[in-house]
Amino acid sequence: PPKKLHKKQQAILQRTNIQLDALIDRMSKRLSENLRRKNEALKASAKRERSDPLSALAPLASPVCLNDDAVALNLLVKLGKNQEAATAYAARRSLLLSECLYERPISSPVGMDAVIYAAQLSSSFFSSLALAVDGFLDLFIDADTGKGADDDTLNSRSIFMGNGEKRIPSGALSAVVLWCDSELAKFANVFGSSRLLGSLSLSPFNLCRQEDKPEDKSFEVAAKCVDQAFLFAAENLDSIGLPLTPKLAELIRPRLKGCEGDIAGYLDPRWKALTFEWNLGNDRRSSGRVAARRVIPAAVDDRRV
Repeated sequence: PPKKLHKKQQAILQRTNIQLDALIDRMSKRLSENLRRKNEALKASAKRERSDPLSALAPLASPVCLNDDAVALNLLVKLGKNQEAATAYAARRSLLLSECLYERPISSPVGMDAVIYAAQLSSSFFSSLALAVDGFLDLFIDADTGKGADDDTLNSRSIFMGNGEKRIPSGALSAVVLWCDSELAKFANVFGSSRLLGSLSLSPFNLCRQEDKPEDKSFEVAAKCVDQAFLFAAENLDSIGLPLTPKLAELIRPRLKGCEGDIAGYLDPRWKALTFEWNLGNDRRSSGRVAARRVIPAAVDDRRV
């Protein structure tokens, strides 16, 4: 016959479970707090270094590049605190990507040298983003993931990837996609700032101008910079199953000062699907220029009469 526990033994087990839960909560809170404080300290240190005018003379490896939070993150996952682990992981990797965005350019971003800086910025950012996504997914890979988990956790459901060997929580996938969207917005802000695209003399065609192309090469340079961003985003993110190049095109478009249609004409044909809506705006401006050229001579003739 199966053995049953007495009431006294059941009470002891219940007290033991309650004590274990309390210890787990205490340990996870300490781990989360230590990670949060360390990330805040690294963030403040990075801001001080960037504000120091002499920091450019002595380049140093940033401490945010160290993977010194791996043990604490794995402990949080094993303790069942997946949301805390995801938050701490994203905070540290956001600091790493910020270092990539503020990396010293190897050439002055002026004229055609802006293309070199665009390639440097895009290569550093998207390669680091791809590594961060891989590390994020590896953090939550577990053979028993999804069994008996609540719906409000990162392990609520699981998705098999590859040949079924890796089981990734669906909540982890949605969390990493949302985090990538926020990081792409930061990249687009820097890419379109005065450090790169903002330094180019981009302006939409004037309706009253008779020439079809501007005298400078700003459109061509801007197109080559955008082409570098699309290229490195596709190479690094598509290979890990996270095609965010269309989202990147959507974020870059407002930074082109209304010249997206003209710039799209200089882009590589492979990005034609991404910039289809850019060309629609260019067609409307072209029709407006034609209408303006038809109206302006008539107005001049009236004045002469």
